[in-house]
Amino acid sequence: MVAAWAYDRWFDEPWGRYAFAVEARAIRRAAGVVSDTRVFDAGCGTGRFASILEAEGGAVIALDHDPGMLAVASSRLAGPCLLGDVAQLPLRSSLVDVAVAVTVLEFVSEPAVALGELARVTRPGGRIVVGALNPNSPWGLAHRRRLRSGTWCSARFLTRRQLRALGAAHGRVRLSGALYAPSVLPGLGWLGPALEAFGHLAPAIGAFQILVIERRSP
Repeated sequence: MVAAWAYDRWFDEPWGRYAFAVEARAIRRAAGVVSDTRVFDAGCGTGRFASILEAEGGAVIALDHDPGMLAVASSRLAGPCLLGDVAQLPLRSSLVDVAVAVTVLEFVSEPAVALGELARVTRPGGRIVVGALNPNSPWGLAHRRRLRSGTWCSARFLTRRQLRALGAAHGRVRLSGALYAPSVLPGLGWLGPALEAFGHLAPAIGAFQILVIERRSP
């Protein structure tokens, strides 16, 4: 659990605060209106994103495979926090309206299986939101050494084409980008919003790729 709290403190560092704010806005926008809906956060970590969705009025179910992360998340969330594997979810089919997975597919052995499970538990007509990191972005290039070490050395990053192909098996897809700053920069408070505003012109270079899948109705 000590490691989980250490991980969670990254969000309070300058870059962590900025990146999380950008990513959280992107996830909220992609998830749509979650008030009075059932939301599932797969691979919730310490519950930061889940807490945003809960504050928006969603009835959140969170899941992670790490007991330490889950202990921190449970201190932050009102809803149930489940210990489990995203490749074999302990939820019945069509249970949730919205499923969210942020930086999860990079760390599973079979992304198609994990995404299939997210599709299984999401009702027809519901929505799946996947957040994935892009090593070919300005952020990725600025941190290429870091992405080859520690936790990141086991990550298998997905291209935009791969994300689209995975999502298309389960519904109508759209893919966007966010987080265009490479790292903490002087004047990021005013430069960051400008980068995000113009970033939609080149979504492929966003450090944070957001895949939205609208589940097919029967």
